[in-house]
Amino acid sequence: MMSEQTAGGRLVSRTEIAAMAGVRRSAVTNWQRRHPDFPRELQAGGKELFRLADIVRWLDARPVQNPARGAAEPAGVTYGDRVRASLGQYEGASAPGQAAQLAVPAPRIERGRSQSRQALAELLKRPMVREWGARSPATYIPLLMCLVFLRWGARGEWSDLERLVEARPRVNPGAFLREVGERTDRQLLEYGVTPAMRPALRELEPGRDADVSRLLALVAGLDREAFQDLLDVYADVVAMDSREAFTPRAVATLLSRVVVTADAAGWINDPYPRGGELLVAAVAAADVTPALAVSAGAPNEAMLRSTAMSLLLHGVAPQVDANAGAPWLAAGGQSETRADFVLANPPFNAASGRTGSGDWRYGPPPPFNDNFAWLQHVQSALRTDGRAGVIMADNAAVSDQPRERVIRQAMVEDGAVECVIALPPQLFTATAVSACVWILTPSSKRSEVHFINARGLGTMATRTRRELGPDDVRLVEEIYLSLRRGTPLPDDVRALGRSVSVAEIEARGYSVSPVDYVSVGTYGVATLSEVEASRHGLDEAEAMAGSFDRSARSLWGQAAAAGQLRKHPPSGWRSVLLEELCQVKAGPSPSMLNPKMYSEDGDVPVLLPKHLRNRRIHGVEDSRVSFDDARRLERFRVSEGDILCARTGTVGPVALVGAEEAGYLYNGNLLRLHDFECDVDPRFVLAYLSLPEVQAWIKDRAAMATVDSIKTSAMKQLPVSLPPFEEQRRIGELLNALDSQITAHHHVAVAAESARGELATLLIGGVAPSSTHWPVQGRSSRLDRPTAKESAGE
Repeated sequence: MMSEQTAGGRLVSRTEIAAMAGVRRSAVTNWQRRHPDFPRELQAGGKELFRLADIVRWLDARPVQNPARGAAEPAGVTYGDRVRASLGQYEGASAPGQAAQLAVPAPRIERGRSQSRQALAELLKRPMVREWGARSPATYIPLLMCLVFLRWGARGEWSDLERLVEARPRVNPGAFLREVGERTDRQLLEYGVTPAMRPALRELEPGRDADVSRLLALVAGLDREAFQDLLDVYADVVAMDSREAFTPRAVATLLSRVVVTADAAGWINDPYPRGGELLVAAVAAADVTPALAVSAGAPNEAMLRSTAMSLLLHGVAPQVDANAGAPWLAAGGQSETRADFVLANPPFNAASGRTGSGDWRYGPPPPFNDNFAWLQHVQSALRTDGRAGVIMADNAAVSDQPRERVIRQAMVEDGAVECVIALPPQLFTATAVSACVWILTPSSKRSEVHFINARGLGTMATRTRRELGPDDVRLVEEIYLSLRRGTPLPDDVRALGRSVSVAEIEARGYSVSPVDYVSVGTYGVATLSEVEASRHGLDEAEAMAGSFDRSARSLWGQAAAAGQLRKHPPSGWRSVLLEELCQVKAGPSPSMLNPKMYSEDGDVPVLLPKHLRNRRIHGVEDSRVSFDDARRLERFRVSEGDILCARTGTVGPVALVGAEEAGYLYNGNLLRLHDFECDVDPRFVLAYLSLPEVQAWIKDRAAMATVDSIKTSAMKQLPVSLPPFEEQRRIGELLNALDSQITAHHHVAVAAESARGELATLLIGGVAPSSTHWPVQGRSSRLDRPTAKESAGE
């Protein structure tokens, strides 16, 4: 071991790699999973370790992207540079031709986001909302938006507010609100936005004891991104419909990264900016704010105000304009804008009712659906070398409506469609409709279209909402750039992207849905070593299951021999309430812990109701929070032997916390049973809670609420029939052994399914036709079908 730990051969774990590279541990796991050339692990002391020199060489080829760079890190810095900086001088880690010690400052660990979220959670607490006289959070949030806007977008006004408060021992809250409203409106008016914040703040009726100093102090702890946090909270509170709801941040980042090049200059436009999130992401992607002119047009003043405030607090002075209705109603089909970049997330499948006339390059859209009016309007707004990204409902890519099909065909044949990206489902809050991103350019001689099928990316942040992670966004960006440049795709992502000729698109009836050309089920053929590894995993799972089988069988036999397999008489058993046996505590409220804090890259797992299966805890990798958030929620960590019970939604499922889950957090949809009395075996309590009649008792109490949910106070009153401790131990031990047996056999089933899949691709996968060569049924040939111009009557 000593020889391995010399300078050139030092061994490091995934956790150490993550710390030195300034990333989450899961990012290292993703690198290893997605890149075949990632250094191989070594077995040392029962752990998987890596040679540091190999890791640094590999990381030298991975530049840190603009949004992830620290404030002091120069453009072009690599993750390898970060590792060297964290080590000081490390001999043997340098890539060929580089000095062993680089003058690269150590990355600044960004803790501002976590601190900002903590301050925002404090500001959004119910007592704070009441203190400022808000009838609901919807009337209180505009105050916070104004303050964040002044804090970051109008430093002089913010400084004046601070001096005003510091100069007086007690500030009248009503006068303070007038000052905030007037200062915000004055700033907006300078940029041509109709002021309306002072009237909005008149909705508040703060008491005389409202603490202005504390409010300002908390807002001073918010970062720029808190404005978008507030927009998200506001959208949830007022239940915005799909016409108004904001674009998810990861989608905005993805769209900006594939459309707006780094160091971009010129003019960027969004004709339907919602909250300005696409423009803010585009400015961040360009990384050269002064070189970009930003403009936006919106159907109402409220949308323009949100957009202007979002951009101004990021240092961008936008040109804004309100359009009464769809932007093409005044100018016809051709936009008067000529921008270098256009980003848009227009309302899906909306209808302006006036698209049948005007100068439409590719044909008039139907009056009952504006999808192709938006696509044509955006494409016509581009300069000669411009590029646009438009989020569209899926049906636009495959619609057989005659006008829409003619327009789509004409756009493909004219080289206007560069790429289409299929997004995962369940990304958008206000609609269940799945979507694609269309990358558009002016007319060109393009003879192919790039397709990316990202349907399988992302993770479920809640039961109904999926989110894209930073690695997902980077992966799609890398695939897009490879297709656009014509460079080979890595083997592990080749199944996700493909360039398709116009001739093949024609053969498929001019569908531009990525799922028609890129099947996420098209994987490479497994190697013999991979199949053997899967078989080994199955053998291990079977061996573990066999061990639990023997243990359960033995305990069952012992109980039968001792005459314990009978209905127990009530003598010696006592009736107690659950609160007499243990502490019952609900998880943190949504203001303290919410799904927006979850990330695959987080450090500490959060247990959710979906993780409770067969009285055990399964699959917690998709919900994690940072160390900072976990430290703040320390009192909500679980310990081995605790019991968790689902308290909302599908109430009733219970699970025992094992040694592996000790230290995890649990969320507000769970109850935690802990600190059991010394004469109580948690395993017996778990078995008791699983009884059908007890489950019925819990569900009956939960059904009394508007939404199925059992209160902590009600759960404490659950009657429990408790035997003597030795009897609890025997019952709990036997049933716990059977639960372990169930879990072990579930693992066998999973391992067998995995092994079968690997084996199938080895045996027959290599001869199965790819999605490229599936025959197209029911499509007429080009000779049998008129061109787009012929169909349009030209």
